Amino acid sequence: MTIKHEPNLVLLDTHGVYIPMLYCADADEHWANCVGVDYNDVLICQEGPDHDNYWEAWQNILNNANIVSDGVTWRLHQDGDLWEIPDGYEFDNECGIPITPV
Repeated sequence: MTIKHEPNLVLLDTHGVYIPMLYCADADEHWANCVGVDYNDVLICQEGPDHDNYWEAWQNILNNANIVSDGVTWRLHQDGDLWEIPDGYEFDNECGIPITPV
C-alpha cells in the first residue's frame, strides 16, 4: 500500500509580509544546512520586513528549500498562503491550490 502525502498549509496569507519572518523564526543553522538554504537568508528573514534584502532572501529560501521527511521531499510554494508541497504535486496558479498531476 502506498501512502499518499498531501500538501501542508503552513501559514495563511493573513500573516501578510510577516510570513517569511514567521516561517524562519525558529530556524537555526543546522536546519538551513539540512534543507539546502543559505543561513544568511534565514537570518535576514528573522529580522523582518524592514531589512533591505528581506524579499530577496525569502525568494532564495522558496527557490532552494527541499525538506526531506520520511523519504518524501517537500518544497515550499507561496502564492498568498505558504504551502509545503510533496513531490508528485503541482500547484494550480489559476485556482491557488495544490493539485495532483493527472
